[in-house]
Amino acid sequence: MLMGNPRIGVLCNHRDSDDGPFSERQLVNQPYLDRLEEAGANCLLIHDTSEDDIVALLELCDGLLVTGGPDVDPRDYGCQPHAKFGTVSPRREHLDRVAVGYALECPQLPMLGICRGIQAINVIAGGTLIQDIESEIDGALKHRQSSPGWYGTHDTSIAGDSRLRELLGAEHVSVNSYHHQAVDDCAPGFSIVARAADGVVEAIERDEAHFCLGVQFHPEIMAKRDEALMCIFGAFVDACVR
Repeated sequence: MLMGNPRIGVLCNHRDSDDGPFSERQLVNQPYLDRLEEAGANCLLIHDTSEDDIVALLELCDGLLVTGGPDVDPRDYGCQPHAKFGTVSPRREHLDRVAVGYALECPQLPMLGICRGIQAINVIAGGTLIQDIESEIDGALKHRQSSPGWYGTHDTSIAGDSRLRELLGAEHVSVNSYHHQAVDDCAPGFSIVARAADGVVEAIERDEAHFCLGVQFHPEIMAKRDEALMCIFGAFVDACVR
């Protein structure tokens, strides 16, 4: 990439298994990096480390991408785990608290959250989550698709006065779906700007931020075939240009 392009911090997932001495890893799914680079950004991977070091890395960044990952710990929003609660990663929890907390304190720093990312932003900003959609919402759609990732399996309605509506230029968008948790109570200072037909929240925006958008679907996968969704990354990267 050329010098001068915005630098975006991308949060890693920590993985530790019993597969031997090389099993502990920091991971980022490639499509996140591909879409940001295609939109003109340089990526800086940020892994869980000390709070001071995470903040030092964020101070080098022009924006923050909060990636997908495991379930958010329900104790972060005052609840105990539902019977169908999944896996929690203490190290990802720590990384999110520091990085997202930093970005929320700096509303001029653009932030985009995807899947777990929207959930982490909402919780750290003071909101809550539905821990298991199928168990807690009557008539819930299928939100864990078995179709190819680039294929949208349900429709989403987008609010007319939202940045997302402006970006996509459409009231309804077909999206993919790989989650069993979702935003419940929206955090103070944020607005719900998209929902699925069953009421599940598909996007939130921070009202007074320069750029702060969370989406429950995975545009980084769909955008390879659907150029309209590339607008999300284009607008995010543009907002990161100082």
